[in-house]
Amino acid sequence: MARKSIEKAILDAVSDIRLQALGFEAIGIWVFLMNLIREIGTDGSVTFGFGRAPSLADVARIRFGMSETELKTHLETHCKTQLLAWDDATQTLSYGPDQQPSRRTISNRLNGAKGGRPPKNRVTERTDPAQRNLPPMAIKGGKSVTECKTHAPIAKAKADNDSYHKAKLVEPSASEIDAVFNRIGPKAFDAAGFDPARDLQNWSAARQWAADGLRKGMTPEEIERVVVAEVSRIAERQRNKGKPAPHMGYFGKAICAAIAAGVIPEEPKTFAQQVAERDWEEAMREWVRAGGAGPQPVLADYAAKAAA
Repeated sequence: MARKSIEKAILDAVSDIRLQALGFEAIGIWVFLMNLIREIGTDGSVTFGFGRAPSLADVARIRFGMSETELKTHLETHCKTQLLAWDDATQTLSYGPDQQPSRRTISNRLNGAKGGRPPKNRVTERTDPAQRNLPPMAIKGGKSVTECKTHAPIAKAKADNDSYHKAKLVEPSASEIDAVFNRIGPKAFDAAGFDPARDLQNWSAARQWAADGLRKGMTPEEIERVVVAEVSRIAERQRNKGKPAPHMGYFGKAICAAIAAGVIPEEPKTFAQQVAERDWEEAMREWVRAGGAGPQPVLADYAAKAAA
């Protein structure tokens, strides 16, 4: 029973002639017993010496300052007037019939323990209006009486057609390939370390690299960075081995793999950018040593200063 219900029951019972006939001392004991049920009881009753409830002797001594026999006498008296319910065999004290929870209250508690009753108009998979146009749910052991026709093959064909047109859109033209080829060819030749006076200036292999990069969606600048970086790396490795690359086609396999991976090197930094970053890093170290005192250095300020 909730606190408000107990208070209301006490106020109502104070004017009860059965309680008034017992005297003021009995009224006080009845109030304490009602509060005791609310404090350590469950569903309007408490069994002494069971669970968390102390024994009747301990309750009599601690709460009422009397012996167990005296407290039993009061319990039996209140039981006769039906102000409380007392079962000496099971040592169970309960609210009187007037204060017992109703059947509706008990039902609500049971349903609450199970998660509560579902709302009357709750939307489910069967009652949801959004499911109206969907095929019926399968029933175990039954047969489908509604044939659901879809247009999945048509939609798939359209999607394939769209992919085909997109593929045609990213296919580079001959003029675009030529422009990138003429840009990266000479730079790849120089990065390889070939001598224009002795080696044949043939960088025709770069045409394939240009076409692959454009199909990948790279810009001419990005293709150039990938090609120059790979050519420089491999040429340096071969020179260290004493076996320099014989021609531009030697780099083809590594460059095609780098373009397919899509890993684009960072854009080479100018001397001014390198100076700005060096000064900014030094300023950041000083700022950290000072415990972050003052404004934090900003790289853009040092870049503008170096560019000036």
